[in-house]
Amino acid sequence: MTSSIISANKKPIDYVNSRLKPPKAFFEWCYQSMRTYVWANKQKTIVASDRKHSSVITKRLTKKSRLTFYDYRNYFMIVLATSKRIELQTYKVASYFDNGKQRFETELFNLEVLASDQHIKVGRFLPEYGFGLKQTMGPFSKIYPEVFDKEQWTKRLNKSELRYIRLKDNMWPELLGDVYKRRGKIEFLQKIKANEFAEQLIFHDCQIDMRKITDTFLRETKSFFRNTNYKYSDYFLKLAIEKRGGKMVPGIEQLLNASEVEQLPDTVGIVKMQNYLLKQATSFWKYRDYINMLKELDLPLNKSNVLPKDLTEAHDKALEALNAIKREVVRTEFEERAQEMQQLETTIGPYAFVIPKSADDLIQEGNALHHCVGGMNYINQYADKKTTIIFVRPKEAPDQPKYTAEVRQGEIVQIQGMFNTAPISDELRTAVSQWIEKANRLKVAN
Repeated sequence: MTSSIISANKKPIDYVNSRLKPPKAFFEWCYQSMRTYVWANKQKTIVASDRKHSSVITKRLTKKSRLTFYDYRNYFMIVLATSKRIELQTYKVASYFDNGKQRFETELFNLEVLASDQHIKVGRFLPEYGFGLKQTMGPFSKIYPEVFDKEQWTKRLNKSELRYIRLKDNMWPELLGDVYKRRGKIEFLQKIKANEFAEQLIFHDCQIDMRKITDTFLRETKSFFRNTNYKYSDYFLKLAIEKRGGKMVPGIEQLLNASEVEQLPDTVGIVKMQNYLLKQATSFWKYRDYINMLKELDLPLNKSNVLPKDLTEAHDKALEALNAIKREVVRTEFEERAQEMQQLETTIGPYAFVIPKSADDLIQEGNALHHCVGGMNYINQYADKKTTIIFVRPKEAPDQPKYTAEVRQGEIVQIQGMFNTAPISDELRTAVSQWIEKANRLKVAN
């Protein structure tokens, strides 16, 4: 389709030259958004600009004051519209100072034209304009343009081809290209009051395969989405539930998704399961965790446990039972390690080297010295023989936490004191090194 606005014969510069004219208020807003300067001493004041700028920097005026310089640039966007086209115009504004007076260089940087079912993009590629958008880059990363009339700009679309679509005032103008492309589908959804689904199309929900949102799909699912807050994925939840021989219970979409339906136990009817989750007011993940813990505990599913009266309570009890088993496993592993390491409990110089006998020993050490050796990561790694922890304490007070050393593959990884401070005593390091030599000879520690 071609028109006077969109034409196969048009060059990028043609779109630039025929663009809609922004109001003077836009450029004045751009300039006021840029910072300015005032130089002053007791005898003289130089005001760079008479505008009401968002930021004014005051500097002392001296003979060495630099009054001519390039300051910085920024990017500003305005959305303009007529009945036949919508434009997103982005301008680069550079601020510089000429003998103390502020000047601005303004050029169109990017132009997007939405018209005649097309989305034309034109960017400022030196030495001329070309098709495609130019990245608005700062010193280190992309800069997002400031939007003119940020809270109200969508109202300028009231006479455009998007006039029948309800848009949020503070939405990102960058979404307009996709909204324009999908405007018929969005209008259809808003007309049948399928507002959540319409919002997904407006904001380009990444969980949706837009290729599947065809006019045929919308017609076939009209009765499902009409006058609801259902999202796109909720329709597939409905299909998954129907595949299990049931109907979707209103509200279940907040607690369950289509992929999770397959994980529900076959021993419970799908409608009963939905009503159960709704009554418990809890999402599927907690129920799934509960069922998985029963399996870890080797407890078969039956009528008494598959739908507990209080899911949260049953979940917590199963977790407590599972943790008790894990603690017992860790306790046994610690006892085995303590027996292996017993011969490494010794004194070297003024220090006693103490082997942790249980997970509680590591927890108490971490609490006393305010470091993380008491965390589950260290407890599990010690029990699994992936690391070795040794307490280094004063010989005359072997029960008093002082330093904690970690050894891996026969080498000191770290020695930490109170609040993770690293001790600097040569005497301590020498004693730990001697302990390492003994451990390596006995081939006990990692």
